Amino acid sequence: MLNVKNTSTSLDHVGTIFRNNKRAFYSRFGDGDVYIMMGRNQANHDVSPPLTQEMKEAFEIDDALYLKGLAVHHPREKGMVRGLFAVFRANNEMADFLESSFPRMAHTTFENPIFLHYLAVFRPQEVNSFLDNVIRPKRKMYIGSIPKEKIEHLIGPVAYYINTPSRNSYATIDLWWPEVLKNIGDVELVVPASGMSTRIINKRLWYGGFQIQSFDIGSLVDVADDRQSRKWIRLAGHRVERHIIHAHEPINFVQWLIYRWKEIKLASYRMIKGAFTS
Repeated sequence: MLNVKNTSTSLDHVGTIFRNNKRAFYSRFGDGDVYIMMGRNQANHDVSPPLTQEMKEAFEIDDALYLKGLAVHHPREKGMVRGLFAVFRANNEMADFLESSFPRMAHTTFENPIFLHYLAVFRPQEVNSFLDNVIRPKRKMYIGSIPKEKIEHLIGPVAYYINTPSRNSYATIDLWWPEVLKNIGDVELVVPASGMSTRIINKRLWYGGFQIQSFDIGSLVDVADDRQSRKWIRLAGHRVERHIIHAHEPINFVQWLIYRWKEIKLASYRMIKGAFTS
């Protein structure tokens, strides 16, 4: 059976690997990535044989310095309910597919795919500490569609900004990939956030043998641009915005009222959903 760590264990382990190794990778395989491997289209990415093949190659990498988060069987923790970090409804279907398609990984222990997202909502000080130690100080390249000035509020200064389409970025990878390679030797860390292409970026950089780090940060970046791309962002993104992205900025009375109102809605949602899922 596929095993997934809890959020705290992953935070500690990923942090340790990235602090102690010049070459380290972290990739998050979500439900969309699994469906791409199944040959199914996703909301923001059209499936294609090359994408499916590269996604499978990315998932099959097996190395202690190539950490993989997996959105299957991750433990239920305090505050998790349906729509707010609980496992997907298709959890068992995805698990069955992966275990039958990749039998060598049937007993692998994966990182928690949402450790940064969950902790950003419920224990933001730990995420700020992680970002301050692992991400923000390093000379970095960002690959994605969030505007540079906004993503820097989350991850710190960006030396090289590679803009990719917000939808179906793999279809144009041959156009923007040369820009990645052009300056890859001048950075310590890559932060890829380009949908399904993110896993492909990490796979290509890994097999390219580059002595760098690459950290798949996921939909946390969407909060920086106020993109309501995930239900967890619509429910609890205000916490990430307040306590991580704008942690050191003052808040006026109107902003405080809006924040409190969103907190009331979040508490109500968790109470209702918790009653049905407990």
